[in-house]
Amino acid sequence: MRLFSQLSSCLILSALSASCASISSSGSDQPPPTTCPDGVVCDPNTNPGPDPYDVPTSGGMVTVGNSMSPYTPTSPGSTGVKENNGAIVIDSSSFGQGLGTFVWVANSADGTESKVDAATGKEVARYCTGPGCKQDPSRSTVSLLGDVAVTNRANYYGYAFPDRASVVKIAGDKTRCVDRNGNGQIDTFEGSGPVPAAFMWAVGAKDSPDECVLWHVPLTKDRNGNTTGAPGTLPRAAAFDSTLSPEGVPSQYLYVGLFQTQEVVRLDSATGKILKQFPVGVSPYGFVIDKNGKLWIQGTGTLASVDVKNGDAVTNHGSDPCMYGITADARGLIYTSSSNCVTRFDPKTGLRDRLTLPPANFLRGLSLDDKYNLWIADTGTGLFHVDASAAPPASGATTMVMKKHINALPGPKDYLGVGLDINGTPWVVNEANAEVWKVNPTDYSFVRTAVGANPYTYSDITGSALRYAGARFGLYRHTFKSDCAPRKTTWNKVSYTVDTPVGTTVEVSARGAGSLLDIEKTPFGTTTTIPPDPVGPIKPSINEGVGNTYLQVQFKLTADDPTKTPSVKDLVGSYTCG
Repeated sequence: MRLFSQLSSCLILSALSASCASISSSGSDQPPPTTCPDGVVCDPNTNPGPDPYDVPTSGGMVTVGNSMSPYTPTSPGSTGVKENNGAIVIDSSSFGQGLGTFVWVANSADGTESKVDAATGKEVARYCTGPGCKQDPSRSTVSLLGDVAVTNRANYYGYAFPDRASVVKIAGDKTRCVDRNGNGQIDTFEGSGPVPAAFMWAVGAKDSPDECVLWHVPLTKDRNGNTTGAPGTLPRAAAFDSTLSPEGVPSQYLYVGLFQTQEVVRLDSATGKILKQFPVGVSPYGFVIDKNGKLWIQGTGTLASVDVKNGDAVTNHGSDPCMYGITADARGLIYTSSSNCVTRFDPKTGLRDRLTLPPANFLRGLSLDDKYNLWIADTGTGLFHVDASAAPPASGATTMVMKKHINALPGPKDYLGVGLDINGTPWVVNEANAEVWKVNPTDYSFVRTAVGANPYTYSDITGSALRYAGARFGLYRHTFKSDCAPRKTTWNKVSYTVDTPVGTTVEVSARGAGSLLDIEKTPFGTTTTIPPDPVGPIKPSINEGVGNTYLQVQFKLTADDPTKTPSVKDLVGSYTCG
């Protein structure tokens, strides 16, 4: 455990005199208080004389994480955390921020994206994915906030329009939609079935009339700025990451794979701005982000990885016949499936183990929960349930075991992708029936939801891969408020107790503002990462002034091992006024 005493805070007003406010933690010894001329409690060792600037000075400490002031794991901006014995810890069972609440299905022949409520099984919205609403959408990926990005291939189902290759982002929650026309409300289609005429995206229009469609970015050129002719760049693979923006927004970056030009595009997920476009030497067909933040590429038979934290170094990990879908687990193992087999690749050893599923017709997308239940869609026969909980052997036979071949799903059969909702329930996409099916993981019964035509979708349609495959993490934010306004607030320090078992870290940062609205737009200051940074009270790296009535402290808790968690408690913010 790493514990820090709560020291009194002091603001020196001039070289001639000073006054100081001190509120201690319960149980600590303090010198007898006295009363300063401004009526606040002061240290008797300071000069209690008149303040030459006539600036009243007061201050205090604000404490949370005890019986009188408990933590609120659901505070704004917090996700994936819970309270345990008076401390904030990672809640590995929590998706957080809307992940797994909706199932997102790209209707390729319709040029639309369906939003299905995982709780009710009803389609609750449908959106055009680009101008003209005929852009051949396919891969869908869900951010840690629950927003979705969809790649438009612009090449199939009669829509051979290479100049429409693009990626679009759609808000998962109405609070993040934008009132572009300034009429004081969010104009969006909330219903099922075809997109109404009022929300059809006209050819040549920059923005969608649906104000929950946030941005649209063409991807028609290679990294050298050359426009690619037919069949175009073919944007296919897509994945959000789990990094935080300077403002603390989860999933800072979006990655898109251009199949035809063998490139990866990194975009700012908030604005859609292209930050970098670089070659990878394989044709990206599917993406997954692992627990270390590496980007893994299913490159049509070749597995590759991009170390996005270290100069985007690309590593080719060789070929395998079991490659069509791709996912990963919390141990860092990479799963691919195709033909009649599923393979696990261990990046630490470079070894693969493989399970053959003889009844399979052609395996496509796959998804894995936090208990290592693996669900694999098979084009012609249904769905496979595989137990992948046992670690792979050093060599030889696999330890994966087939639990159930779910072949009772009605035809016509053309199963493509699988996503897991917030309860770990699999949803399988059936292109032939234009439906997505919710499968009971216990008795394998199912219910059906109609979507648009030819839903060619088998990527991370719920955000489960990003949560389960990535490093376990939680985000806790607490907002302190001083009583200084309209005077200046000086936030002197923030102290806390942390516990970081081996393989876990706690990152601490802070930001200040004069209002709760402004604080959400303010970047966080310097980050303290424990370990390796020394543990100690932090001096918030924020601008001091009247505008800092509020101080928001952010703790990002991360664990490589899903059985472990760091913890934070005894959070204290101290300030002075003047």
